Amino acid sequence: MAAGTWKIYAKAKKYIGAGTITLGAGVFKMQLHRASASAAILVLSTRSTNASIPGEISATGGYVAGGRNLLPATAQWTVGASAKSYKFTYSTVGLIFTASSASLSNIKYALIRNSTGAGAGKVLCFCTLSTAAFTVTSPNTLTITPAATGVFTLT
Repeated sequence: MAAGTWKIYAKAKKYIGAGTITLGAGVFKMQLHRASASAAILVLSTRSTNASIPGEISATGGYVAGGRNLLPATAQWTVGASAKSYKFTYSTVGLIFTASSASLSNIKYALIRNSTGAGAGKVLCFCTLSTAAFTVTSPNTLTITPAATGVFTLT
């Protein structure tokens, strides 16, 4: 399944510039969100906190509320295509969500946040995983792998 591009929240750009979010430091988590999150998750201009975006999928079937740590947990901030660009990325093997004993239902979006506690933190970016909601049935997996160019690049 081909996911859409990662879209960065406007306030995340401000927080990166001000040092409130430090890329490559702290803990970053990826959450899965339902189609019902559309009204909030798609608003790039005003969303800033994880609490401002409802619609995370249910904590069932091996999915833990608040999502999973990126690998490495700090993610990576490395030189991009040129010495003047840097890319934010995580493990090239991707992040794997396994449906165990129950399905992971009604998934449409993935969201990355800077975690400051259980379910807390600033939202960084999101991507649309599919045009329609889908379910991962037990014992299948959903792997979200970053592009070779990273989640996003700053030049």
